[in-house]
Amino acid sequence: MFSFSLPEPDRSNRGVERNIDINSMEGVYSIKELFDRQTNEIPCLIEPILPSVGICALAGSSDTGKSSLLRQMAISITLGKKNFLGFNINSIHQSVIYISTEDDDIAISYLINKAQNDESYNVDELNDELIFITQISGLWSKLNDILSVKKVDLIVVDSFTDLYSNSMNDSNQVRGFLNRFNALAYNHHCLVLFLHHVGKRTEGLKPSKHNLLGSQGFEAKMRVVLELRKDNCNSTLRHLCVLKGNYLPEAFKEESFVLKFNENMLFSYTQERVLFSKLNSSTNWKLECDIRELSEKGYKQVEIAKKLKISQPTVSRVLNS
Repeated sequence: MFSFSLPEPDRSNRGVERNIDINSMEGVYSIKELFDRQTNEIPCLIEPILPSVGICALAGSSDTGKSSLLRQMAISITLGKKNFLGFNINSIHQSVIYISTEDDDIAISYLINKAQNDESYNVDELNDELIFITQISGLWSKLNDILSVKKVDLIVVDSFTDLYSNSMNDSNQVRGFLNRFNALAYNHHCLVLFLHHVGKRTEGLKPSKHNLLGSQGFEAKMRVVLELRKDNCNSTLRHLCVLKGNYLPEAFKEESFVLKFNENMLFSYTQERVLFSKLNSSTNWKLECDIRELSEKGYKQVEIAKKLKISQPTVSRVLNS
């Protein structure tokens, strides 16, 4: 028979009056206090997809431009821009720390100058509010020293796997590691955004938070998870997908935001969106690309069917989807 026993109550303070002010306890709130705040929306840094405080992630396969996207976001924040890829920026301090484990100072210098060729910013606007950390030895000491004299809106960690050295499949270890960054975010009232990767075997699957590399512990700890992936047909297009966002409407998590990625490694929003189900490259996307390409060149449906040796209803289905 299953049984259990409760611990004996602590009687050491019996008879001793204790004056406890519950309202002064850190992290303890009454329901009335929370209701009286009249919070009608979650404060966001990049509205509405990235909150102002907490930990989030941008994932994707290699060579999709994830670091370029995060650098562009960081530069936009520190230059005081009001918009990033069609989303409002709600920056308080216009200051960012970027932890780069893959690109050193020479590579970052090159990439920043390359972006300037696109005239996305004026060199005279650049300031000291975007700080890059390229050596992770003594990282926490560096972060604490910087944050003791500077308030920031965002800390980018590029990338998670270079900082985390334990088992990726051990949920408890992953969550324990992330708890330290989560505490940092709340202590300094900023957002920590991790660059992460999707598993090799899931790159062509429909976008999903379950495709992330490692244990479910990583995804579960994130307030928001984004994925950046290449378009199946057009090498200059990328799809920004919201995989997880507890406070976002479902409409944000069903279609990608289609981005243009130019030769200067900068992104722009095309104003188009695509259903996640159409981003599954396990379908015959090559055939669909060929059909659309021939149609754009002026071929009629009958001609396309004959040229590709398929049925006309197949051509019609692709062009009308």
